[in-house]
Amino acid sequence: MNLEQMQQRFWDLVTRAPDARPAEQCFVGTALLSADQRLTIYADMFLWRQIDSLREDFPKTAALLGEHGSYHAFEDYLGVCPSTNPSLNQLGHGLAAFLYRRAGSREDLADLAALEWTRNAVFDEADSVAAPAALLDGREDAAAVRFQFAPALRLLDLRHDVINLWKELDEGREPNPPSPAAMTVAVWRKEFLVFHCALAADEAVALRRALDGATLAHICDAFANREDAVPAALQAVASWFAEQWVVGEIK
Repeated sequence: MNLEQMQQRFWDLVTRAPDARPAEQCFVGTALLSADQRLTIYADMFLWRQIDSLREDFPKTAALLGEHGSYHAFEDYLGVCPSTNPSLNQLGHGLAAFLYRRAGSREDLADLAALEWTRNAVFDEADSVAAPAALLDGREDAAAVRFQFAPALRLLDLRHDVINLWKELDEGREPNPPSPAAMTVAVWRKEFLVFHCALAADEAVALRRALDGATLAHICDAFANREDAVPAALQAVASWFAEQWVVGEIK
């Protein structure tokens, strides 16, 4: 057996691959521990380190599941979506989708995990320089301008109200039952802090248009059905500047 073959067998045993050969065929034991027991130590530590990493990236999800519940849920997830990236930062990329499908999961658990994953992604995004709102002042072509947005901004469509659930968990309160409520959530970073908030339906449409490169006129048209359409549109756009979502030059 050459080194590459031995490394592959070690990997198969540590990751508990279904077709892994018995440890005794490849490795030796000691007077205290058999080869299988020795490899089990590595296999357990490999699993526990990944579960610890998931708990660090999804603290609210883990809190809602509880210590034992989160262990078993994350173990099940790793069995379906094993690590394929050298970085543990990518380990939880499929957790929300897995929880949507997992039988017996609390209905809003997947949405909570999706929010946490998006917050993690936003935190790792590149820095940017905010654009001052004054750039729009006095522009005769204001209706035709298009905005650029910070990389550290995401829109997330959710099926349940996890904004209040997040607050309950933050405050250590007993979570209320899941609350079905389709909503769009903005997630963004200012310096080293990550924020999120639910958007009104018309602002969500407006912001999606803006992110897709629409003109200011088309963006503001998302508020056309409101009695206060103009003030509402101006207030929404002003808030984008205030939260430092708009960056770079305005075209």
